Amino acid sequence: MGLFRKLHAFIIKESPFEDEANGLLFLMRTVLVIWMPFYFVMGIYSLISGLGIKPFLVFFTGLLVYGGIFAETYTRRSQRCLYYLLVSATVITGFLTIVFGWRASFQNFVYICFLIVWYDPTTGSRRKAVSSIFMAVSMCVISYFTPFGQTVLTPGTAPHFIVVYSNIILFSICLSIVAYYFCNQYIESEHKLREYNSRLKQIAETDPLTGLMNRRSAEQEIRVVVKESTRLKYMFCLAIGDIDFFKNVNDTYGHEAGDFILQSLAEEFKNFMKARGFVARWGGEEFLFVLPRMNGDEAMAVLDELRHIVKNKEYVYKEHTIKLTMTFGIEEFSKISGVEKTIEEADKKLYLGKQNGRDQVVF
Repeated sequence: MGLFRKLHAFIIKESPFEDEANGLLFLMRTVLVIWMPFYFVMGIYSLISGLGIKPFLVFFTGLLVYGGIFAETYTRRSQRCLYYLLVSATVITGFLTIVFGWRASFQNFVYICFLIVWYDPTTGSRRKAVSSIFMAVSMCVISYFTPFGQTVLTPGTAPHFIVVYSNIILFSICLSIVAYYFCNQYIESEHKLREYNSRLKQIAETDPLTGLMNRRSAEQEIRVVVKESTRLKYMFCLAIGDIDFFKNVNDTYGHEAGDFILQSLAEEFKNFMKARGFVARWGGEEFLFVLPRMNGDEAMAVLDELRHIVKNKEYVYKEHTIKLTMTFGIEEFSKISGVEKTIEEADKKLYLGKQNGRDQVVF
C-alpha cells in the first residue's frame, strides 16, 4: 500500500510550468505506467516462448522510448510530450503489428493516444485535425505491410492466447482510464459551472449586507404569489416596514453599528416570517413583507406582533445597547391596482404612521 501511495504521488507531481493543465500529464503518466511493465513482460516472454528476437527488440525499444517520454513529462510541456507519445506509439505498435499480424491487435493502442489528443481541451482544432490525418495515414501504412485479418501466432496455442488476450485486456484498461479521466473532468467542470451559476444567481437575487432577497428578486417572487392567489382565489397583503430614527443609530454609533442592526433585524425577520410569508430588503432601512393568504386585519395582527418583538429586544453592539422601534404600512393586494400601486399605497400608510408618532402598524 505504501508503494502504491508513492507511485500515485509520483504520477500526480505537478508540471514545472505554472500555466500548464496538470490533468493531461497525470493521464499520460498513468497510461505509460501501465504500458511500460507490459512491454517489459512481453519482451521477456517473446524470448522464453521462442517468438524470436524481433519482438523482443521492438518491445524493449518501446520500453526505452516510453520511459524517456515518462521522464520528459516532468521537465517539458504536456502537449509536446503528448505528440511524442502519439508518434512513438504509432511507430512502435506499427512494428509490432507487422511482426505479429493485424489480429494480434497491437495497432489499437494508437487509438488511445488519438483519444487523448482529441479530448485534450488545450489542443486546438487544427492540431487535432492534423493528428487525425496522421493516424489515418499511419493505419493505412501499417495495414498495407500487414496481412489484414491474420497473425503469425498459431491459434489455440499459449503464445496466441497470451499475446492476443493480454492486448485486449490492456487496451480495455487504458480505454477505461481515458474514459474515466474525461468523464470526471466533464463532471467536475459541470459541477463548477453549476456552482458558479448558483453563486451568480445568489448574488443577483440577494442583498449582500442582510442576506435577504433584494428588490429585483422580491418583485419576481411577488409575481409568483399574484399568479397563485389568482388561481387559488386567496387574498394577500404587502407591507413596508421602516426602522424609526435609523439615521440616529448611524450618527451616534457609526455606520458599522447601523450595518449590525440591519443584519440582526434581517435574521429576526427571516425567522419570524418562515411560516407566514417572506421578507426582502427594499432599500436603505426599509423592508418589504409579503403575507400570502391574509387579509389586512390578519396581516396587521402579525406585523404588530413583530413590532413588539423588535421594540422589546435589546441589540448589543460592542459596549452599546441599542433599542429600536419600527413603523409598518399595510395594503391588501388589488388585481385592479396591481403590485406597484399596492406597494405605493403601503408606503403612503407607512408615511402616515411616521407622521402620527411612529412605532405602529397602519392599515
